[in-house]
Amino acid sequence: MRLLVVITIALLGLTSCGITTYVPARMAAKFYDEGDYANAIHYYMKAVADRDQRAETFFWLGMSFYKLGDLEEAMLALERSFEKDSTDVAVIERLAAANLDLGNLPKAGYYCRKAIHIDADYLESYNTLGHVLFEGGELDSAESCFSYALSLSKSSRWKSIADASFRYYEGPRAEASNGLGEICIARGLFYESLVFFDAANSLANHWETPWFNKGRAYEALGNTKAAEVAYQRTIDLAPGKAGAFRNLGRMYRRLRRDSEAMSLYRRAIRIDSTDVESYYALAELYDKNDDKWNAADTYNRAVDRAPDDPSSYSRAARANMLIGNYDLAIEFLSEVVELQPQHADGHNALGEAYRAAGDTVQARQAFEEAIAIDSLYSLPLRNLGELLLQENNASEGLKYYVRAARLGDEKAAAFLRSRGLD
Repeated sequence: MRLLVVITIALLGLTSCGITTYVPARMAAKFYDEGDYANAIHYYMKAVADRDQRAETFFWLGMSFYKLGDLEEAMLALERSFEKDSTDVAVIERLAAANLDLGNLPKAGYYCRKAIHIDADYLESYNTLGHVLFEGGELDSAESCFSYALSLSKSSRWKSIADASFRYYEGPRAEASNGLGEICIARGLFYESLVFFDAANSLANHWETPWFNKGRAYEALGNTKAAEVAYQRTIDLAPGKAGAFRNLGRMYRRLRRDSEAMSLYRRAIRIDSTDVESYYALAELYDKNDDKWNAADTYNRAVDRAPDDPSSYSRAARANMLIGNYDLAIEFLSEVVELQPQHADGHNALGEAYRAAGDTVQARQAFEEAIAIDSLYSLPLRNLGELLLQENNASEGLKYYVRAARLGDEKAAAFLRSRGLD
């Protein structure tokens, strides 16, 4: 009896160890299926910490990160899965997709071809390779990949029609059709693209991408009503993606439906705070409606989102100049010349900001720097001439006005004529 109890306890201990290892993975799978990817990651990480080193655990951990848009972490987990099993085409194809999303086209193409070499019938590899080639500008090769994927998906579907899983092929078929439609758009074949997008919609009506692309095609064809319907359908299907809000906002702006456009740009920014183009468009609409303060505030927010973009600083500086916030304009323009030290326009704009702030010494230095960079740029010549005249240095100031006028500066020429100096 005592021996039986000892054996039973020992067996329970082994079972407990097994539960500790594999229960987290089962919980993670449950959360993944429910679309709760944050909790899925938590439990997959717990499974890994509990020494669950299976390739599939790392794969689904990577997929959970991928679903949340954390591509770097997804890549690390998928690479660990690949180390465990270098022949799993699903892992290899997802590695290709992650590299594609990160812009690493050569590596993405390598993984696609590796997956195809292992399994020539794995549809996703052809679709992903098609996207890689499309992004690389190889339209003919991309078309061949998507066409082959479409053909393969049709034949595979009919071969397995008796299998309950035959619907698996609808997704790859839709993706291939959508890819062919995007190639048509790239070639300017907008009517032809709609045929492919309609085919993708018929296979996956709740997939937002073909609807979005239909909006692009209809917009290019000038059919704004159909484009509006397609973009609105995209928004209904994927309210968490900014692209359709931005495109529809741009179209409304062109149609002079400014208030609706502004609302859409605000929603795009709420969804994606890094969407700099929506900040710019919204700020331009504020400016158009003479709301200078909101325009400046929106440009300032764009600077926070694009700290390495000189254009962002330049736009914000101009907007702050209009509301008299010269110190901030000088700060922004100093960043512009730091990022582009040989850009004469940046130095000239900095000089104008210093002059507006009353710092004529710094203004003169900035104008002179602009002229040294580009002696054929008339604006800093005229600005420096004006500054020298204000300092009662007429002879030097007029020389710069003459140089600007000889370069075609109409304002400098008009000023000289007003003084009888034709």
